Amino acid sequence: MEGKSMKPSFHVNQSSSLIDSSLELRVTNLCPCEVVTIKAEMWDNLGTKWASFAELMSDSEGQINLATAQPESGTYVHADVTGLFWSMSPISNDQPKKRTPLKPVETILTLMREQEVLTVTSIIREVVSPKVKRLSIREQGLVGTFFYHSNSEPLPTIIVLGGSEGGLRESNAALLASHGCNTLALAYFGIEDLPKELVNIPLDYIEKAINWLNDNPLIDSTKLGIFGTSKGGELALLSASVFPIIKAVVGYVPSGVVFPGIGQSALGLSSWQFKGESFPFACGDVPKEINKARQTGEPITWRETYLYWAEGEKQAEIAVENIQGSVLLISGGDDQLWPADWLSEKVITRLSKHNHPYYYEHINFTNAGHAFVTPGFPTTQSVVSPFGNGMKLLLGGNPKDNAHAQFEAWQRVKEFFRKYLA
Repeated sequence: MEGKSMKPSFHVNQSSSLIDSSLELRVTNLCPCEVVTIKAEMWDNLGTKWASFAELMSDSEGQINLATAQPESGTYVHADVTGLFWSMSPISNDQPKKRTPLKPVETILTLMREQEVLTVTSIIREVVSPKVKRLSIREQGLVGTFFYHSNSEPLPTIIVLGGSEGGLRESNAALLASHGCNTLALAYFGIEDLPKELVNIPLDYIEKAINWLNDNPLIDSTKLGIFGTSKGGELALLSASVFPIIKAVVGYVPSGVVFPGIGQSALGLSSWQFKGESFPFACGDVPKEINKARQTGEPITWRETYLYWAEGEKQAEIAVENIQGSVLLISGGDDQLWPADWLSEKVITRLSKHNHPYYYEHINFTNAGHAFVTPGFPTTQSVVSPFGNGMKLLLGGNPKDNAHAQFEAWQRVKEFFRKYLA
């Protein structure tokens, strides 16, 4: 007696439950050479709903492997197992939900034949391992979140800094801690009693965080790292050049040159100071084109402006040769916010010139832009308005190259810290 034909179904295989893990995604039990549509929907951790789709044809055995199947149409063009995730766009007519920064992210996949729903599945990806403990830090003037592993020997620990958006950004720190180290997500302005703007931020504050970690029995103070993004990358390099206890530095789209502060009160002032002394900084006039774009609401690229400001400004270069450890810099070749690729090369040139005795490397992703964040989320937004004043900033890159650069960069960061803080 013949059995009933099996229904179409999804097959999902993740190397782990974490959002930075590799993924296999297949559909089986279709008719040979049948065209179907896969729709994906997701609420992100900031309360925004996203959606994507791909129209795909099954092979001669009635299967679709998302890693090799090229869409007939959809929100992405070339075969890509992660295409449905990074190509999502926000659905603006859905009411935003409450922010849930560290909750697992659920993506609903729906398989359709024209208007008929064939099957539905859910993919859950964690942004922090359930094994990682979380402690809010509000002492000694510090504002941060400590992600740690209890009941273990003292572990390597990494201070994680956000960029010019300010506030407390936990995502990189939470995910990094899920791979076996402790991390301290540290805010340094724009929240609670910290400075309101990124102007003359004291490195004494970073020193205070280091001292707090040194007093913690869960910390191996001989294995302290720092990881900063954008202006946080500038701060990470500067901090490591001042505090020899830092043994490994990662900069996402960083600068090896100190630039002016950012904010209404920033005119003529540095971004950073230490023990009351401001660091020299590179600056100059703001081009008329940028002022005009501010008024018209056009997206602004600061790339050429920062290049112009930094050219020849030797006194504003960070003394990275003083870093007592290894350095990894990540940049995008199409960064439109500032020239992190060029600014990172200045660091490499300086380290090489001084025969830096530790490992150092700059990895440039040629077609990526400024947005290097936690991998696994949509990358379709190339313009941001981080300061709430209506100014739009152009980030550069394109969704596909940004997504793949983010994933590959993150793998390199994990390898780097495993090797040089082990």
